[in-house]
This record gives sequence, C-alpha cells and structure tokens, in this order.
Amino acid sequence: MISFFSEIIDCKVFSVRSVHGGDINQAYKIDTVEGIYFAKVNDGPVASKMLRTESVALLLLNSIKGIRVPEVIRIADHDNRSVLILEWIEAGKAERSTSKDLAEKLSILHYVSAENFGLDYDNYIGSLPQVNSYSGNWLDFYYLNRINPQIKSAAESGKIPVAYIGKSEQIFKKMKNEMPDIQPSLLHGDLWSGNYMIDQTGKAIFIDPAIYYGHREMDIAMMKLFGGFPDDVFEIYNNIYPLETGWGKRTRFYQLYYILVHVNLFGGSYSSSAMSIIDSYA
Repeated sequence: MISFFSEIIDCKVFSVRSVHGGDINQAYKIDTVEGIYFAKVNDGPVASKMLRTESVALLLLNSIKGIRVPEVIRIADHDNRSVLILEWIEAGKAERSTSKDLAEKLSILHYVSAENFGLDYDNYIGSLPQVNSYSGNWLDFYYLNRINPQIKSAAESGKIPVAYIGKSEQIFKKMKNEMPDIQPSLLHGDLWSGNYMIDQTGKAIFIDPAIYYGHREMDIAMMKLFGGFPDDVFEIYNNIYPLETGWGKRTRFYQLYYILVHVNLFGGSYSSSAMSIIDSYA
C-alpha cells in the first residue's frame, strides 16, 4: 500500500496502517514526508461517486465560518480503486466545553439556508443513494425523496410488507396539520455519534456528512435515535436556536427515514421498528 499511496499523494510515504473507518470503506493512517493523512479506499461499483460527493460536501462545510471538518487533500481513482485523502485529526476526549461547542457548531450549520429543500446533486447515506431533487414543500420532499424510495426498496426485498407503502403515504396526509412553517436548513444528514469526533482541544468536528437542505429536526432526530450525545447538547442548542413547537412529537416521524435506511442495509429488527413507527402515526 505504500507505493499505492505514494503515487496518489505524490510524495514519500513512510508507513501505512489500517485504522477504524466504518463499515463501508477501508481506512488507513498514512505517515508521509508532508504530514499524516487519513485515507478512505473503496472498490465498489459506486465508490467513485460516493467518495466524490463526500469530498464536495466536506469542501462546502469547510467554507462555513465556525464549522470544522477534515480538510480534503486529494480525491482520485487509481488501480480500480477510489481514494479520498483527508487531513488526519488526532482524536481527543470530551471536555466541559465540548457540549457547548457541538451545540454552537450545529446551530451555525442549521442557520445556513437556501430557497428550497434538497441539493443540486444527489449523494449517499451510507452506501445507499440519496435523491436530493429540489422541492419548495418540505413534506413533499421528505416523502418523495426519503421515505418512499426506502420503503419501496424494503418492500421489494421482502423486509417490510407491501401494505406499509400505502400506510406510509397516509401518515404524511395526517402530518400536514402538525408541521410548522419550515425554513430549509443545511443538514449534516447522518448525524449519529460515530459521525462526529472530538479533537485534542475538546472541539467538535463533523465527519462523514450526507448533506442537503431540509428540516433541522432531522439532525436532532438522528442524534436521539442511537444516543451517544450528552443531554446538555440539546438544551444548549435549543437556547441558541429554539426548536419549533411540537418538535418532540415529530422525532419518531423523522427517525423513520434512518430506520428504513438500516432496514435496507441490515434488515433484522429494524424492520419491526419501522413498522412500529408507521403504525404509531397511522
């Protein structure tokens, strides 16, 4: 792997070590004459597009004052593999100020707005395609670009009964009365506890984004789905950028998307969780 990365980075590589980097990509720590880098490598059929859309998202996030993400060093296709080279950030531990820093960064992100919901390119959540076709109506966007594709895929693979396609459509009709006036916010898009890290100064850093402009409660719902975030993060965030009335009643409604993604990626008990959410809103 030393010669492989030497050709991509175009500098002398001293060592390459495999590190933890998620379930989708192979991940490496690369020690070079120019510094230490983090690399994601993938040879799957959509690897090039998946890593390139991630690099575009990181570049956008890095341009927002107050947001910290790993710097993109290089993106390349080499020897039938796709490679994303990023700044290496040494992990640290949470400090008393970390919750405040994370809440502030999340609010900065969510204050970035756009005219419509969506994005000017499609991307991925995990290894699954994520359609971002623009819409001026949030519920239409959420149903057509998020819930419907995932639940159809789950039904086609036999993970969820076909009847739940119709049931999911019906809950959107009911939710129309539950929605406040929503402004598009720039979202991380996949903000579970494994997709942010803490540097050695105790500062929060976003990683592995699946960005688009949507309802900011989507990020909050994902943060609450699997846990891993201190309670005071939400309290501080709500003081900075107060959530709309009734947001707690919508949390499971927004978690449905992430659960359906897990249904299609992993199956198992996620299927019953998805059906339970749909039934609870039906």
